[in-house]
This record gives sequence, C-alpha cells and structure tokens, in this order.
Amino acid sequence: MSEKLTYKNRKGTFYYFREVSGKRGTQIVCSQTESDNDLAAIPETHEIVESPNGQVFCRKKMKSNITREEASCAENMVPSMMAPAIRILVETKKNVLIIHSADTSDFNELAKLALGWCADSAGVKAITEGNLRYEPTLKLELADKKERRFALYRMCWVGGDPDWHYLDEGHLPALLEKYAPHIGQESFYELF
Repeated sequence: MSEKLTYKNRKGTFYYFREVSGKRGTQIVCSQTESDNDLAAIPETHEIVESPNGQVFCRKKMKSNITREEASCAENMVPSMMAPAIRILVETKKNVLIIHSADTSDFNELAKLALGWCADSAGVKAITEGNLRYEPTLKLELADKKERRFALYRMCWVGGDPDWHYLDEGHLPALLEKYAPHIGQESFYELF
C-alpha cells in the first residue's frame, strides 16, 4: 500500500485527502481523520490551499492574473511598514490580492507568561503564532490588466457586517506605500 498524502497546516494539524462522489460529481475533500481510502497524491489539475486562518481545502488549480512579482511586492513591502506587533498574510486570488492582518500584542503577553512554566520558547512561539486570528484588511483588485493598476479597498464593519470600502486606484507599490502603514493603527478607521 502506498503512503498517504498528508498536509500540515500552520496550526500543526494534519489533513488527509480522499475522493467523494456527490451531486456535483467527484470531488477531493480533506479531513483531519484518516481513512482507508485516503489518496497518495492529488491530480496535477488540483492544488492544496490553506486559508490565512488555517482552513485547508483542495481545489482545481487557479490561474491568477496577479503576477508573482506583484504578490511578492505585497509580501515583502507591507511587513517593513508595519508595527512590530502586526503580522500579515497575503492571499492571491484570480484578480485580487487580499492583505490579512493579525495583532500579536495579546499573544506576546501570553507567550511571556507561558515561558514561566515552559522552557521551550520555540514551541511557545509556534503555538501562539499558529493560533493568531487573521482578518481581511486591504483588498487590491486588478482594475487595468494592461497598465497594471489596482483598485484599493479597506475592510469596513458597518453595523457588524463586513464589507469592502473603495479608497483609491493606482500602481501597487504606491498604493501599498500610502495605505499599508495604517494597518493596525487607529488611522486605519479614518481612511475614506
């Protein structure tokens, strides 16, 4: 019997993959529970994806209009502008980059307390970092494919329901430079 395909998410949870048949045909699903019919590999047409908060799923490969350079720009440029307690993850979709953020200040205090009874600082850091709750913060939607211009939105919680609020349009580095420093700051809520 061949070895089963497993995937470990950022929280340290292992997932197994299997095919199931349903109303929509055959799909590949993932589970934290091992079974006899788990797959050894997924088809070349599929990919394993992890959401910013550690949810794992298998989907057909997605072709994104966002270039690898643009995604790297967001991944590398934004953290350099952030307060030390803010962590970000960048999610790439078909025509969108979404910047998710998490505030680690509460977890940093928890980590200091945990180190009092646990000598493994790397383990404490892995647990606290793995349990951060990321929230969508900024969305950059490709508005002009030829000119590589993006429309920028910020997450807005009006009446408790999250929705995207349009802010600006321009080239990716200029938008990030102008708006990313507000992530995790009171000034973020003043952006209109």
